[in-house]
Amino acid sequence: MENMSGPTKRRLVFLANFLSRFEGDRITSKKIQEATGFSSDVVRKDFSRLGFGGGFSNGYETKKLLGVIRDTLGLSRSERRCCIAGLGRLGEAMMRCGIFDGTRYKIVAGFDFRVNRAEVLSADFPLFPATKMESVVPELGIEFAILAIENEYARAMAERLIKSGVRGIVNFTNETIAESENVFVENVSPILALDNICARIASSAEQGE
Repeated sequence: MENMSGPTKRRLVFLANFLSRFEGDRITSKKIQEATGFSSDVVRKDFSRLGFGGGFSNGYETKKLLGVIRDTLGLSRSERRCCIAGLGRLGEAMMRCGIFDGTRYKIVAGFDFRVNRAEVLSADFPLFPATKMESVVPELGIEFAILAIENEYARAMAERLIKSGVRGIVNFTNETIAESENVFVENVSPILALDNICARIASSAEQGE
């Protein structure tokens, strides 16, 4: 996997998610192109790096392909422990919407700078003030954090998460959080996503002129 580019890894992660919900026993690169928009040529090249040839006519064995992608990308573990950092409206919504149900990601704790939020809310997992993060994160084996705090507190909360020992942060705030040496960050603000779509639309319009 050392020679695999970042875009290739992202495509394979996306395709693993797609294949996990695909109901057929076999799938062709053409079918993948129709469903995802990824070029069939690019898909076949990505899969060939995993040791899978063909895919144009007879297709790939779905379960076998999915298993190899997951093994290659470290997605095979049955459980990864996570926390929600920020128990305001967004954090509370994520806590209650069930988005992680049936996935390998288990929310085992919630944190907030405001002590009263941890005291007044109820959840299927324990809630703590942020001051306890450094002891709770290693105690519960938390690897990843979902950062859903208000924008003005985002950097302070991220610094605390990093000090507590998390390995990755998914940042839903509008603040950009930089990666550190041992902590990976995905900045996935809806505003950032919408800006990316606007940029793609503008680029498409310019090419069409």
